Amino acid sequence: MQIGQLAKETGVSVQTVRFYERQKLLPEPSRKDSGYRIYGPEHVKRLQFVLQSKGLGFSLAEIREILQMRECGHCPCDDVVGFAEKHLKEVQRHIAELTRFEDQLTRALRQWRRKGDRNVSADAICVLIERTMETGKAKIGRKTNVGR
Repeated sequence: MQIGQLAKETGVSVQTVRFYERQKLLPEPSRKDSGYRIYGPEHVKRLQFVLQSKGLGFSLAEIREILQMRECGHCPCDDVVGFAEKHLKEVQRHIAELTRFEDQLTRALRQWRRKGDRNVSADAICVLIERTMETGKAKIGRKTNVGR
């Protein structure tokens, strides 16, 4: 099969196939006399593996390492578990940050929605945000990278 068919079969663009080839994540395809690349079932399987690995949060470097281990005859499963545990901890950390951000934003919105004095002083930019700064109830973005 040619590159367009491989791309279609795996649900990616031709540019993505070429990118993964340049990254050495796909084996070098054979070529016709005309120079066209010829792909086989092993390319489909490898590309599906790469895409699934990316979907699970593995970096291209990690995927390359997994593939290299396997090509050297080693079972990479223990390393895969280690990578996945590291990624899970990172995801859990991000969820905790987002939960804190959600709580802060919820409190700020609750405060802002109250019908109160909205007179703006001459030096105010936005009285709502400035009031949350004064009360310390919403320190949004100070400890997280959310919104930056």
